[in-house]
Amino acid sequence: MVFKIEDYLSFSIKLILILSILNSAYFGLWHIMSTNIFLLVLVFSPQILKKSYNLKFPKEFEILLLIFIVVTLFLGQIKGIFAPILFGIGTGMIGLLILFILYSTNKIKKNYPLIVLFSFNFAIAFGVGLELIKYYIKIILNQSLDGGIYIYTMNNLTYVLLGAAIASGIGFLYLKTHLKFIGEALKKFKSANKEIFKKNESPQELIELIKKGEGEILEFKSGLRINLHTNEFDKKIEHSNLKTLCAFLNSDGGTLIIGVDDKGKILGIEKDNFENSDKMQLHLSNLIKQKIGKENSHLISIKVIKFKGKEIIKIECKKSKKPIFLKDEKEEEFYIRTGPSTSRIQGRELLEYVKRNFEKEN
Repeated sequence: MVFKIEDYLSFSIKLILILSILNSAYFGLWHIMSTNIFLLVLVFSPQILKKSYNLKFPKEFEILLLIFIVVTLFLGQIKGIFAPILFGIGTGMIGLLILFILYSTNKIKKNYPLIVLFSFNFAIAFGVGLELIKYYIKIILNQSLDGGIYIYTMNNLTYVLLGAAIASGIGFLYLKTHLKFIGEALKKFKSANKEIFKKNESPQELIELIKKGEGEILEFKSGLRINLHTNEFDKKIEHSNLKTLCAFLNSDGGTLIIGVDDKGKILGIEKDNFENSDKMQLHLSNLIKQKIGKENSHLISIKVIKFKGKEIIKIECKKSKKPIFLKDEKEEEFYIRTGPSTSRIQGRELLEYVKRNFEKEN
């Protein structure tokens, strides 16, 4: 039922926008017309991108888009600064999304000034384009062109410029500080388009991830099975990796990167002495099936990333809906994440954790 209501709302908005554009052009309400042209392009954009590039948008994106359109449509009826500022913010955010898709799929390298500048210029170009459309429509309809129109156009573009600057600023803050709300939104977008983003794992994106440092959902390991101090096989090293994976599954998910030390220095996986990365992946997959459980392997994805002649293993874990135990030789162990570390819990503490984190979901 939710989908039918949403589709009906989307269709109604499109119809209102088309009628409003025609009405605004006829009566010379140019500020309303230009805003509504932008909103019409915006409301059609998810469908266009789905067909042209096979991009999928999470439902939250489409709902937020509809809310943005309704708010801007309402404010667009008021001859003021709100509509052009929102126009600038909206087009600027579209520019950021375009760059995000390009660098996430290795089409371009991540370049902070380029991303911010593109977002800003994209919004300004879109604003100028709409002003030109208004100009030519006025000529076609034999509308008068007086000096006041020039002042109004310049004011309008100034407000668009302000909105574009706000969008670019938000993009720059995200790139520098990884604002949580934008990060979550982009994470959902990538999750909805796994087929596109998994084709090309960006080394630059991995570097940005490593720069964040270890935390509750990110940990580095120098290797999978070789103790770098003794240069010998060490079962405790393997066990330590599996403990981290198990803890991620039992907590909020997370990423384990093998081939990077705890200071963020890239070492590579060569010292683990596998014939190649495929053999290492196979060995790791078998360990996961044996020690964590074959039925849980769908929650774990393993990728090999090449960077400057070295190979790194990136393991992403989703949060499990049930408690996951690590099978040791004599017993089963239960691990969780506590800040940037992995902790084993048992007894009453384990029972309370399971009741608090899993039973309420089932």
